Amino acid sequence: DILEAERTGARLQQRLAEACGLVPRVYDDGDQPPYYFIAMEYVEGENLSDVIHRGPTPPAEAVRIASALCRFLQAAHSFATTIDGRTSASLVHGDLKPRNIRLTAKGEIKVLDFGIAKALSLSRRVTRNDFGSMPYLSPERLQSTEVDAHADLWAVGAILYELLAGGPLFQATDTRRLEQQIRSGYAWRPLPASCPAAHQAVVARLLAPALADRYESATAVMRDLDLIAAGRTPEAQTLGFPARADEATRRTRVTVVPGEADATRRTTSAPQPIAPPSAAAPVAAPQPASKPSKLPRLKRRHPMRALLVFAALLLVFNEMAVSFGARRAAAAATTRDLDAMDDVWTRYEALSRRSYLRVGVAPLERTLEQRVGVLADQVIANYRSALPTVRERQWRTAQKNLQQALVIAPQDRMLRASLRYCEGHLHRIDGEAEKMRRHTAAANQEFTEAVAAFREAAELRRDWPDPFLGLARTFIYGLEDIDRGADAMKAAQKLGYAVGDRETLQLADGYRTRGDSLLETARQLARLPQEAEYLQRAGEAYRQAQTLYERIPGFAGAATGLRRTRRGREQIDMRTNDIELEQSIREPDLVSWR
Repeated sequence: DILEAERTGARLQQRLAEACGLVPRVYDDGDQPPYYFIAMEYVEGENLSDVIHRGPTPPAEAVRIASALCRFLQAAHSFATTIDGRTSASLVHGDLKPRNIRLTAKGEIKVLDFGIAKALSLSRRVTRNDFGSMPYLSPERLQSTEVDAHADLWAVGAILYELLAGGPLFQATDTRRLEQQIRSGYAWRPLPASCPAAHQAVVARLLAPALADRYESATAVMRDLDLIAAGRTPEAQTLGFPARADEATRRTRVTVVPGEADATRRTTSAPQPIAPPSAAAPVAAPQPASKPSKLPRLKRRHPMRALLVFAALLLVFNEMAVSFGARRAAAAATTRDLDAMDDVWTRYEALSRRSYLRVGVAPLERTLEQRVGVLADQVIANYRSALPTVRERQWRTAQKNLQQALVIAPQDRMLRASLRYCEGHLHRIDGEAEKMRRHTAAANQEFTEAVAAFREAAELRRDWPDPFLGLARTFIYGLEDIDRGADAMKAAQKLGYAVGDRETLQLADGYRTRGDSLLETARQLARLPQEAEYLQRAGEAYRQAQTLYERIPGFAGAATGLRRTRRGREQIDMRTNDIELEQSIREPDLVSWR
């Protein structure tokens, strides 16, 4: 049950925060029908994903952050508590990723989102598709629903890699390829040679494909990180990492029997034994030894040279053939919309596998990157219009194509911003659907993800107003927070966006919703002293809504909203008159009693 998991998770987080200062404190939680609320510490700062998007982190800083994560895991994995009769000997986070780690202004970290931890408080099993992000899942998590401490350590390895490299280790266009990469571990894309060997060794051991080769605990990882910080050699390096992580794939030498090696090197035949001279035969004068011929060496050298030339020609002809196919695919891409790009991507992947030098497919990659960017911008521009027609299918198609384009250009901030923007709308749409089903906890989770995605898009493109339009809609219709919705619209205006009738309608709807909520609270407080205050606040919200609706009389939805607003104001007037009448009746009785 989601609600039970939320309650248990809040108490787990509250107690863990007391034992470990690396998670936000929980101040209160409870029911406020129809919602369940959790009041927790606000963490000022930025997500670790924002740090990674800016490029490689200095090795010393990356080690410091990884050490803090290990301190958190050390505390969590040894955390024992009892809640509602359930005793837990440890707490596994299960969903560590850069977006769930907050870096404060002081450089401290706070670990957020105990989604899987909440579920695991009720069961030791969790469905992989329900939680977690695949690039941070260990090979074992791909095959089993069991989640243990090793899953968290693998995630630390993936995060430390991203900090040092400034980009993801595992990234693919589909789940099957991504799983193949994860099973390869560190060897899939080793850190660049410019990264210190000690750091490479620790990451390689954290991400070793075989569980037996990895660290056994967060404490063991911390030990190696402390050695690096002190300028000493970590145990992982002593054990032969990173070479040990991919030893089988990198071994190129072949064992040779000593006798055979000697025979291979011999270039002149061995001298034959000389027969003893016969008495009758004259002894011939010794002949001068002839110089060894260079012909055998030349004969050996020419076939190797010819083989190399032949291989080079094959590579060149292969790239020419790939280039021809790539030009045809690029020409097709320029005429396709997002819905029709699947066959172009399929063709690109086939050509990419054939291109060993990457020369032949490079122009196609540039074309795909540019075309997807243009087509995604068209979807985004549609939402910017007064009456957008873009729907969930278009957002998902744009998301899919942007993900594929980012495999080609992982450092492209514009593409990544567009992707996070599309993902924000998808979370918003899913949240609105859950809200209609009255699945409050699931809806709020989707809205929270939407807010995070829109904010990340705004960070990636600082001069872009569109993410704030997504935030405004999410705050107003999803989280029913008109104040933050209005602030988001102001932020969009500062970046050059001209607020139109659609935004006016959204603000009006937001104030009307606030009026409805305050009026409902006033009904629950009937005949109590606080009732009059809530009626007054509801009336003010309705007045703001009515003013905005009256500015856009012909806009779709304005007339309906205005009728509902006037009906709410009438109910307030009726209840206010009743209260005044009740007071006037009580006052004469009070005078006569005196």
